[in-house]
Amino acid sequence: MRRGLRDRQTEDVRRLNGAVVDFSSLDLFAGHLTRVVQVRLFQFYYERLAHLRVSPGGFAVLIAIHSNPGIQHGALAHAIAAHGPNLTKLVDRLVRAGWVERRAIAGDRRTTGHFLSTGGQKKAEAAFRAGLAHDETATASLSAGERKTLLRLLAKLDRGLATRPR
Repeated sequence: MRRGLRDRQTEDVRRLNGAVVDFSSLDLFAGHLTRVVQVRLFQFYYERLAHLRVSPGGFAVLIAIHSNPGIQHGALAHAIAAHGPNLTKLVDRLVRAGWVERRAIAGDRRTTGHFLSTGGQKKAEAAFRAGLAHDETATASLSAGERKTLLRLLAKLDRGLATRPR
């Protein structure tokens, strides 16, 4: 059923700072809801995981490299949906922190891969454990089945958007 801006049914009305705010029009858009949830998750991440001293992007890089030692820059950028130059800056910070190393790939000295240092391995493992606990807390309003469905649907949406014709 298609609804226009004027003929929508008011389904999500909340009182904020004494004012009644109708969110029903915004809640029709997956992009809007995704952005709002991402902002709230990042706020929660910084509240709960500040002790890791790594940004959400750095967290993703550490976990991706831990799971894929030697991953090349382009594949890493694709894995975490990062723009190449932004990823370079992020990886440079992790290199300066002593957690990530760039090394030539065996058999092709022109190609470099990303590897975790010993300290990076420990940081990635600690981040992974803390990240799982954080994610469990962040999704506590969902049942186990709903959480599994959410993750499956988000992964499906990601695959669809990543492979769309341009």
